[in-house]
Amino acid sequence: MKPDNSLTFFRRLKAETEAKWAQLAPNDPYASIDPGTKWLPGLSEEELHAFEKEMGFPFPEPLRNFYRTMNGVDRPFIYTYEDGSTSEDNRFYSYPQDIGRIRSMIAWVYEDCGITPAIAKARGISRIFPIWGHRFMMIDEPGHPVLSMYGNDIIFYGSTLAALCKKDLGSTHGMRQHGEPTVRFWYPGWQKNFKMPKRRRRVGVMTPWLRVMKKNVLLQHRAMG
Repeated sequence: MKPDNSLTFFRRLKAETEAKWAQLAPNDPYASIDPGTKWLPGLSEEELHAFEKEMGFPFPEPLRNFYRTMNGVDRPFIYTYEDGSTSEDNRFYSYPQDIGRIRSMIAWVYEDCGITPAIAKARGISRIFPIWGHRFMMIDEPGHPVLSMYGNDIIFYGSTLAALCKKDLGSTHGMRQHGEPTVRFWYPGWQKNFKMPKRRRRVGVMTPWLRVMKKNVLLQHRAMG
């Protein structure tokens, strides 16, 4: 399945993930979603327009196709701790139920990075939108890459929304590649083999420990004749 951000791609992704979730074993310690979880129905065009109005900007077509197909999931994941206590984890955002959480996530990243929406707009810095959890789409960047943004801890995560879906939902995790795009202000780039600062080689300097070792070796040689 080619991750091309089309409606066809997201419809197939929806069917495949629901089929995979249906086969999860109850109480699977490695699962991060409850068995039998299903996606909620996608939004209508009228609902999409209302969502965009609430956010204050038009959505890129990949994001529109995503929400046309699915709108969060029908239940939160219940995590059970060793002591028997539980907590809810719903990483997927639904409209209109989670509009407050979406805004809070955006505000958290802005505040942690020391910037405001007004400053971002004045400097031509891309707006951000959480797809799920702390995976954020770059609204104004060409291709709309996705960054993982946990406050000001930011890394590149996917070149497109469809690539993010394949990576997180299709279990296609891989090694980081050269040529990751940079995103103004949010992500200046990452180098696999960055250059360490050069250190001057110490020539002719012997530490006290090394002097003792050398002396012991000489004494051993003399004792052996």
